Formats: sequence, structure tokens, C-alpha cells
Amino acid sequence: MDWERRRIELQWTAAEYRQRAWATWSLRKATSVGSRAVVLGRPTVDATDLVVGDDFKIWSGHRRTLVSGCGRIRIGDRVFVNCGTVLIAVQEVVLGDDVALANEVYIMDSNSHGVEGRPHVQAPVVIGDGTWVGARAMVLPGVTIGSRVVVAAGAVVTRDVPDDVLVAGNPARVVRALDYPAGCKRAWHDEWGCPCPKLVAAQDAAAPTAPIGRG
Repeated sequence: MDWERRRIELQWTAAEYRQRAWATWSLRKATSVGSRAVVLGRPTVDATDLVVGDDFKIWSGHRRTLVSGCGRIRIGDRVFVNCGTVLIAVQEVVLGDDVALANEVYIMDSNSHGVEGRPHVQAPVVIGDGTWVGARAMVLPGVTIGSRVVVAAGAVVTRDVPDDVLVAGNPARVVRALDYPAGCKRAWHDEWGCPCPKLVAAQDAAAPTAPIGRG
């Protein structure tokens, strides 16, 4: 047995259990939190109507992560929120399953103040399953982003985005379509710990089988 590897695995396991225990406290103001939530650091999570799915991960480090507001926030399963992200809902923000928000992403469903004497803009924000929002990108009020989208670092998303594309720039525009292999559920991929094979296997197992015809 590789004792050094075993020691490292035990350290990781112990760290994850500590982070799960800390998640219970950090997410105590949420309306509902799924299983196996993990919190690293000290995020501010004080949203008044927050529902979080299973396997939620939120990190807060060099800049504090903020999840706040009086509106509805709905977060799916296996969502990751990285350090410095600001997510504020006045009306509604929805993150689908397997969404990843990189460092210092900004998402808000209200611009708080109008310009040129016009009223402020307030409208729901929806980010589809498996989408990856890059570092310091901004998603503005009223935007719906499709599934498995990659939002490039620093992009400012001002309009709706279709499924399976890469967008970049200010304002963000479609750069190209993304071609995923069969069974790939999300834009962001890890060589280790990717959940896609297990998700596909579970879907296949749950699918009804066709009846065998009589000869």
C-alpha cells in the first residue's frame, strides 16, 4: 500500500468534513440546503430566500464571496461558486445544475439606479445547466444564458445566450459553437472527479425499458 497517498487521502477527507461542518453554519440563513454542501473560507450568505441543491461548493478567500438580496435565489445541484463572486437578487436569480462561477463573477438582477432620467432595470437572471462563467465576468439584469455555455473572463453579458456556445467581450457576443462529446453535461471539465459518467449511468438506469414483444 502507498502509505503517503493514503495519508494525503485521509487529510483531504478530514478537510472536507470540516468544510461540511462549517457549511452548516455559513448557510444557516438559507431556506433550504441540500446534502454535502462544502464551504471554504468565510463567505457572506444572507439572502432571504435562498434554496441550494446537493453538493454545493462555495469558496471565499482573497475577496469575500457575497450571496445576498431580498429576491429569490435558486441554485441547482453540484454548483461551484469561487472566491469574490457577488450574487445579489432583488427579484430572482436561478443557477441550474452543474454551473460554475469563477473568481469575482458579478451577477445581479437589478442595476439599482437608472441613467438619463430613466427608471432602473430589474428582471430575473437565469443561467442554464452546465454553464461556466469565467473570472470577473458580469451578467446583467434580464439575461438568460443557455446550457453548457462558456462565458469568457471579463465578458459583460447584456442579452440572452443560446445553448452550447462560447461568448466573450463587452458586450458579450457569440464567438463560436461548442461541440461536446456524448454524455458531457457541463462546460467545465476535470480530469478527476467529473460527475458526467455517473450522471449518464444513473439516467440510463432510470430510463424505462421497452417491453419485449411476443413472437
